[in-house]
Amino acid sequence: MGTKLSMSNPNPGIWFKFDETDPQSGEVGVRPLSPAERDKIRKKAIKKRVEYKKGQRFEVEDVNEDLFSELLWDYSITGWTDLEDDDGREIKCSNENKVFLMRNHVGFARFVAEKMEQLSEEYETKLSAENANLLSGSSVSGTLTDPTVSDAEN
Repeated sequence: MGTKLSMSNPNPGIWFKFDETDPQSGEVGVRPLSPAERDKIRKKAIKKRVEYKKGQRFEVEDVNEDLFSELLWDYSITGWTDLEDDDGREIKCSNENKVFLMRNHVGFARFVAEKMEQLSEEYETKLSAENANLLSGSSVSGTLTDPTVSDAEN
């Protein structure tokens, strides 16, 4: 039997617990930015225009940093569980709440950023190993795993 690859959801993300020592701790699903999604976000957040200076034509990119960040966070944070506000009410996983927490809650933003970086490094390492093995005629499958993470679809 061959290796199964999801075509309907090729980048589901991975769930990370905030505190591994606390079984009641909330979790956040995070996924790395795929090249295709990066291109989509760039097209929405970057506008190109032409300027002329002293008879020379220049292409200028105007980047809407706020929009870029909001789209990145909305894509990269796949969901969360067991997050509560100051009054003990569940915090709904919405684009608005993702943006609010990433902009205003330093602990949440740092946690998500660290996990995104961890996933990017793992995928880069995996890709490098696969490329090296392709050149030698063998292949590597799987990714580096952290015992504290699980597939976000589980």
